[in-house]
Amino acid sequence: MFAQKSLSQLNSERPLGDVYFDLDSSTIRDDARASLSTNATWLKRWTNTRINIEGHCDERGTSEYNLGLGERRAASVRAYLVELGVPADRVVIVSKGKESPFCTDSNEACWQQNRRGHFIITAK
Repeated sequence: MFAQKSLSQLNSERPLGDVYFDLDSSTIRDDARASLSTNATWLKRWTNTRINIEGHCDERGTSEYNLGLGERRAASVRAYLVELGVPADRVVIVSKGKESPFCTDSNEACWQQNRRGHFIITAK
């Protein structure tokens, strides 16, 4: 079944869950560890799969600052996956800063959704 799916289909099914960050932080939260463990198990099962991890931020802060923070977030997600046994050469990190928000309201509930590490499957 997996082999028959396109990358677009796989990404729309979202087999890899996003992880969320606290304000101005790139530290993996305790609640993200379980999600990353599940993601690592999936990645180790499908050994030819490659991914991009996008680091996202909320709208606060400058574009330059948020690009750096997004990079640190994506890098910490990659590092944690590598600790769990996912080969680093299968993971590319990209910072989106605050340029691609999931939610566009200006409130904490929305900002929390934007402070994330987001997974895109790029090869299978």
